[in-house]
Amino acid sequence: MAGPRASFAAQLAEAAPDGIDVLLDTVGGEQLAAAVGAARHGARFALVGALDGQLSARRAGGSAPVEIDSFRIVVKGLSLRGYSGTDHPGVEEEWNGRFGAWLRSGEITFPHARVPGIDRAPQALQELFEGRHFGAVVVEL
Repeated sequence: MAGPRASFAAQLAEAAPDGIDVLLDTVGGEQLAAAVGAARHGARFALVGALDGQLSARRAGGSAPVEIDSFRIVVKGLSLRGYSGTDHPGVEEEWNGRFGAWLRSGEITFPHARVPGIDRAPQALQELFEGRHFGAVVVEL
């Protein structure tokens, strides 16, 4: 079993031993590179964010370079496509309606951690960046 300090590639291999077919990537960086390595033939990737670059202390958030193996993309027949909700008017309203209905019906749950008190917000943000929580981090006022 991969430990907490195991590489993302090792954790992904454990979580998806048969590989991945579809990826919705909000991070880029090491996660995207690992996903290319773990992709099954014909996998499809939707790139919707670049948190690796946005949260980097070395960058101002305007770039998110990542080294991926283009040979793997070719031989595995992968599709990578960028997506921006601003290119699709109305999608946010539709998503909010569907997501809200799924939450209310119990079809899905929204993983989150609650951190009490605005004074703990900086600590909560740091913990989020460090991967100490699964899902969203909500600071209760």
